[in-house]
Amino acid sequence: MEITRDILIVDDDKQVREVLHQIFLTAGYNCRLAQDGREGVAMFRSARPPLTVTDLKMPNMTGIELLQQVRNVDQDAAVIVLTGAADVKTAIESLKLGAYDFIMKPVNVDELLIAADRALERRHLLIERREYQALLERRIEEATHHLAAAYRELESTYRATLEALGSALDTRDVGTESHSRRVHGYALATAREYGMPETELSDLAHGVLLHDIGKIGIPDAILLKPGPLTPDEWKTMRTHPDIGKRLIEKIPFLRGAIPIVYSHHEKWDGTGYPHGLQAEQIPVGARIFSVVDAFDAMTFDRPYSQAIAFDAAKAELKRCAGAHFDPEVVEAFLRVPESLLEEIRRRSVEP
Repeated sequence: MEITRDILIVDDDKQVREVLHQIFLTAGYNCRLAQDGREGVAMFRSARPPLTVTDLKMPNMTGIELLQQVRNVDQDAAVIVLTGAADVKTAIESLKLGAYDFIMKPVNVDELLIAADRALERRHLLIERREYQALLERRIEEATHHLAAAYRELESTYRATLEALGSALDTRDVGTESHSRRVHGYALATAREYGMPETELSDLAHGVLLHDIGKIGIPDAILLKPGPLTPDEWKTMRTHPDIGKRLIEKIPFLRGAIPIVYSHHEKWDGTGYPHGLQAEQIPVGARIFSVVDAFDAMTFDRPYSQAIAFDAAKAELKRCAGAHFDPEVVEAFLRVPESLLEEIRRRSVEP
């Protein structure tokens, strides 16, 4: 940004005005002249020169009044006040109103030109700094926008990866294809009816999709066994919540899913595992999961069980509320519109 050497000279004394004109003209300034404050303000509004040199004592409008009006028009305007010895106090007051400097009469040419150059340079630096700050703010805003977009894309990628992992886990457990996708939808719908804050839903979603990730550590001979498990096999099977917890607890993004992964087999009456937690000792996400997981198990065909109707499954949930399930969570699930449950089920089997 180039420093413009335009100046407005305001003085009611024609002779002083001409002397100042010659001083600044010789120094390479482009000069405009005004014979009083009112004319000076009009010229300033029209031309917006970066520098104004004005006398203090003038008829119609004083230099102080001119200074105030000029600064109202342009907060960056550089103004130098010329004053006699009798008006030094007023000249000092002008500095508080935004004047860059005051020069005592009779004027010392070198002092005046140095003050003018410095005033223009200071004005230039102020404008440059503000423009740089505005540019910086725009760049920060753009960077924030790009970062937010990148974060959304990353979240989408994480979600797709977790859904794929959940589907992979389902296919390993015979007869539960698309189970995680359905339970994911049921759980989010139930959580909203229950009043869970939106900020906690992502952790719930991750926990639901990964609830059985610990089964990766269960031998196929046990996991895929067609008949009943022996006591020792059940002991091994019941380690999958702890295996799942250990798998994800070192991943910061997934730590919020741990309560569901670790506690999804706990029951309201304390008969579940791994720790036999009771009632509200069980994390709320795990309580929500247990209800929707049971509903899905009852309403979808599996090799070892035949699906029952939605109404029958809901009746069974109500019967077991207070025993296996949190009664308030059951009530929240029952408030989910059946049309939404049907939609979640339909989407779960789409490619």
